[in-house]
Amino acid sequence: MINKPTPTLLEQLENSGVGVDVDAGDPEVAKSLPFKPHDMTSNQILVHERIIAPENKELVEKTIKEMKGADWKDIHIVLTARFHAMVIPHIQGRVLAQVSTSNAYNKQAIIEHARKYRDAYNAEGVSNDRFCIKIPTTTAGVQAAAELYKEGIRTLGTSLFSLHQALAAAQGMMLSISPYFNEVRAHVEQDLWPDVEDPATQHPFSARMIHIRDAYAKLRAEGKHVPLNKAASCVTARECMAMKELGADQLTILIGSLTDLLTFDRLPVFVKGNEWQKRYKDIINKPNIQWANWQAPEPTVSKKRMAELSHVDPLSKVMSKDLKLADPDVDYLADGVLDKMNEEDEVTRLRLKDALVLFDGAENDSKKEIQRLQALYNN
Repeated sequence: MINKPTPTLLEQLENSGVGVDVDAGDPEVAKSLPFKPHDMTSNQILVHERIIAPENKELVEKTIKEMKGADWKDIHIVLTARFHAMVIPHIQGRVLAQVSTSNAYNKQAIIEHARKYRDAYNAEGVSNDRFCIKIPTTTAGVQAAAELYKEGIRTLGTSLFSLHQALAAAQGMMLSISPYFNEVRAHVEQDLWPDVEDPATQHPFSARMIHIRDAYAKLRAEGKHVPLNKAASCVTARECMAMKELGADQLTILIGSLTDLLTFDRLPVFVKGNEWQKRYKDIINKPNIQWANWQAPEPTVSKKRMAELSHVDPLSKVMSKDLKLADPDVDYLADGVLDKMNEEDEVTRLRLKDALVLFDGAENDSKKEIQRLQALYNN
């Protein structure tokens, strides 16, 4: 009898019911996996990487010459669609593009940007059921999503850090949401990253993931629309493997963690300070590696502990059953309601601002590059 190799951590994650999405714009990343990922997401950072990638030089030049005299943003949209059209054969589901975060509070601008994405995708042969538009979860964002839904344009609620945002996304008929497990600055500032052994119970955002999981289960039982929970912003493979317990339907995985999940079929024993910006492949040949006695399908915490987390919120420093969760019966699509809640919750307010600034900066980098190339190629 031939022994089959033990599935990698990535395969275990997929087999456990957490669909694997790739957080990259490069088709080669999707092609390198042992199975087709569900979706491939992007944002302004990842699109900019594709614009300046040497392998895309000819396509970028061709597009700019074809669109002589066009606004840089329209060129950015077409380039995004053309990059993503190359990804479609290598994924099961959708490619995702993000609207300009500078317009996070401008409903009409969000709608117009999403429509332009639709037109550009359709022109590249990408039908409406193969793309999704990422929209910041603000009042303008969820209101825009509700209108776009009627036009057949599906959306994802991004820059999402709270239960009230998740409930608003459901009311806005968003196809999916991406709760950020870590704030964006935690990817570059080690002091902001919770270095914990069991992310499912010890990470401060775990409680909010459970709040969303439980609220969505209740909405689903009532026959109401519930977006897919596509968790995002995991810093390490260990955090990725905790997403099953925290209710994620799918997980958007950055290239570093993706590589780690493909390297081993088990997690190394936790050592504090040993995983920050370090890749598992670098420890393969080190002596005395110890392995955690756990694989993805097995629970790592008791039901009791998970139940406790449903009544606390470490991020807002409420650690008792006095925690008041967001009300699913509130009209989150009403003018100003969601923005007010985002502002009142300090965690959401600060993390949302950081995310919007980050992606706006990357889009400005693309603007400068496209305008530079326009001057070079069109004179």
